[in-house]
Amino acid sequence: MKPNPDLLKTRVFHSLKSLPCAGDTLEPRLLEIIVCEAFGARHVGDANYFADGILSDRQISVKTRMMNPIILKRAENSRDFQSHPDQFLGQHHNHKQDRYTAGVEIVQRRQALDLNDETAKADQVGGATLDGFRSVMQESYQVYGTQESWEVIAIHGYDRTQQNYLVSVFWQEYDELDANDIAWSREPGRVIGNVIVDGNAVKIVERINGNSKREATCFKEFKNLLKYQNSLHVGVPLPEPWAFDQSALIKEINDLETAREEELRNRPDLFV
Repeated sequence: MKPNPDLLKTRVFHSLKSLPCAGDTLEPRLLEIIVCEAFGARHVGDANYFADGILSDRQISVKTRMMNPIILKRAENSRDFQSHPDQFLGQHHNHKQDRYTAGVEIVQRRQALDLNDETAKADQVGGATLDGFRSVMQESYQVYGTQESWEVIAIHGYDRTQQNYLVSVFWQEYDELDANDIAWSREPGRVIGNVIVDGNAVKIVERINGNSKREATCFKEFKNLLKYQNSLHVGVPLPEPWAFDQSALIKEINDLETAREEELRNRPDLFV
């Protein structure tokens, strides 16, 4: 699997021309479609399966995350996810709470469980969550006739100068989590899973309770994107938006309506 960098850049550039307001960012579904196109995959992401794209015998799950740059008074000290990837994309440490998280938060899906997620043991919730996600992957294999599962994560947003739009794409074959290798514990409103990395307990997974006001039943993984096997980094200067000419657009609409009416009169069978 290898994306076409020129196709990715031009599709991003073209889409930026149509943003409603200055400073808006690309919508997740649009970027998902662009990423599938860049890989040469058929987009199928509107169905409730693991696959967002199909490429031969591979099913591809595309996840997107927008990241804002850190703008400081001294411009040379400002940062974005391409200029300072360690700060944005790798494992991080909350010094105040002395807690480690493996990396970027990725919401895999909403994962309902056949148990009481408020009272069940943490390892039961964790195991059931991973089993449920695995069953969705298997169902996707059957629906699309695929044999491999790959994940693609696209990080996007403005650069530290706010004059360019950045997209970094990371991809590799999906590495299934083993519930037995994870230390599960409860926190208010959720169950988390840690693994030991360099002697520290590092959070790699989280499942939100079903009664939560926000993100109910969400299954999340935390990814260190700096360790991914493959990556592509592109950026484009911000384009001028498409000009809005009301008179020209009204004429185009009227011309199309007239053409359709003429076609209907000549070929009514086309509209049966």
